[in-house]
Amino acid sequence: MTKEEAMTRFMAAKEKKRQCVARLEEKMKQTYEQRTGKPANYTFVL
Repeated sequence: MTKEEAMTRFMAAKEKKRQCVARLEEKMKQTYEQRTGKPANYTFVL
């Protein structure tokens, strides 16, 4: 595996993680609002 291939795979994984975190964050906000009736001010996702 060349350096370019490795970097391409790394960047693809990083983008996929960013998208998954965005979906999770949105779902968490919706769940919190349904449960409490108030919008979420912030979320924390590792």
